Amino acid sequence: MTQVARKRRAAAPLAALLCAVVLAGGAPQAVGNAPAKGAAEAAQPLPARIASLYREAAAASARYEAANRRAAAQRAAVARAGRAVARGEDRLRRLHRQLGAVARSQYQQGSWAPTTRLLMTGSPDTLLDKLRSQRQGDHAFRRLLYTTKVTQRRLVRDRADRRTQLGRLNAEAERQRRAKRAVEQRLAKARERLREARKERAARAAGPISRAALGAEPGSGGCSYSPPPAHRAGSGAAWVAPVKDYTLSAGFASSGKRWANSHTGQDFAVGIGTPVRAAGAGTVVRTRCGGPFGNHLVIRHPNGYYTQYAHLSRLQTRPGDQVRAGERIGLSGNTGNSTGPHLHFEVRVTPEDGSGIDPVPWLRSRGVDV
Repeated sequence: MTQVARKRRAAAPLAALLCAVVLAGGAPQAVGNAPAKGAAEAAQPLPARIASLYREAAAASARYEAANRRAAAQRAAVARAGRAVARGEDRLRRLHRQLGAVARSQYQQGSWAPTTRLLMTGSPDTLLDKLRSQRQGDHAFRRLLYTTKVTQRRLVRDRADRRTQLGRLNAEAERQRRAKRAVEQRLAKARERLREARKERAARAAGPISRAALGAEPGSGGCSYSPPPAHRAGSGAAWVAPVKDYTLSAGFASSGKRWANSHTGQDFAVGIGTPVRAAGAGTVVRTRCGGPFGNHLVIRHPNGYYTQYAHLSRLQTRPGDQVRAGERIGLSGNTGNSTGPHLHFEVRVTPEDGSGIDPVPWLRSRGVDV
C-alpha cells in the first residue's frame, strides 16, 4: 500500500487496511491474511465462559476510565477549595491585625474614654471633634468586626467544602482501585482458562482457537529490531498522536466479521516504514514479535495507563527504555494478522490485552486532536 496522505479525521472505508482480528480482550484470533484487498478476515469465537470474562474486563476498564475522569474533576474541585481556604485564612489574619491596630489606636487616643472625660473638655469644638472621631472609630471597628465574622463563616464553609470534595475524591479513587482489581481478576481468570483450553486442545491435537495459543505462534514477518536513530528528540508536547499524516480507519469497539467480538484499539492507516512515536513519556515494559499483533510494544505512562503499538515493521526500542512524548520507537508495518499496512494503537488500564479503552477521546482529553 502506498503512503496514506493527510486528512486525519476522515474515516477510511471498511475495506481499507483492516486491523488484526481482535477479541473482546484486545488480542486477535488466528486467521490468515485475506486473499484479496478488502476481504474480511475470518474469526473463531472464544468459548462462551472465556468471552464472558473478557467482556467483564472490558466493562470494568470502562468503569475505571469513568472513575478516573470523575477523579480528575474532583481533584480540580479540591484544588479550588484549597485555594479558597488559603485565601480565607490569609484574609482573616489580615483582619485580625487590623482589629488589633484599631483597638490600640483607639485606646491611645482615648476615643473610648468615659463620658465624664469628654464633658470636661475645655472647648465645645474640641468636644464635637472627639465625639465625631469616636463615632467614626466605633463605626470602622464595627465594620471590621462584621467583616471578620463574615470571613470566619466563609472560611468554615470553605473548609467543610474541601472536606466534602476530599471525601468524594477518595471515593472515586476507591472506585478506580476496585475497577482495576476487577480488570486484573477477570483477565487472570481468562488467561488461566485459555491455558486450560489450550492444553485440552493439544491433547486432542486440535488447531488453536484462542489468543493465548496464537501468542505462541510466530507472526508474519518475524521479529525485526534496528537501532534507534542517533538523535530521537521528543516533540516537546506532553502527549502526541502516535503517527503523522494518517487516516483513521477501524475504531475502538468496531464490530463485524473481521473480529470475533469487537475491536480493542484505534487503527491509523499509514504506509509501511512510517515513524511511530511514543504518545507520551514513559517506560517501555514489553516488546514482542510474532502472534496476531506481529511486532509490537507496550509503554507504561506515569499516569497509570499503558499504550500499545502493533503490526510494526521494525522495533527501535527495548524493554526498560525511557522514552519521551513524540520520540521515535519503531516503524509501521503489516506484521501479524493484518490485511494492510497500518498502526494498531491501544490505551489500556493494565499492560495486558483485554483492558483497553477508547483511545480517541483519551487522546483528545489530553490535547491531541485526532
